[in-house]
Amino acid sequence: MSLAEIEAELEKLSPDDLRRIAMKSWSAFVEKEGPGSNECNEDEPDVLAALDEAIAEADATPGQGHSGSEVRARLARWSTR
Repeated sequence: MSLAEIEAELEKLSPDDLRRIAMKSWSAFVEKEGPGSNECNEDEPDVLAALDEAIAEADATPGQGHSGSEVRARLARWSTR
């Protein structure tokens, strides 16, 4: 199956199916990359930029789960442990 065919099928999958695929994909990536591939620096500019973008998107859809600022506060608590 080509990448284009896989991408075309993604529209037909449920959120749970997508979560399972994402986990399997990430696990396969980490296994192939080897030790250290699943590590990131909390100060990494690309990680922080992606997080800020996700928070802005979450804040743009109020009433649908937790707001971006709530998620940011939780992440701050988790990363200090």
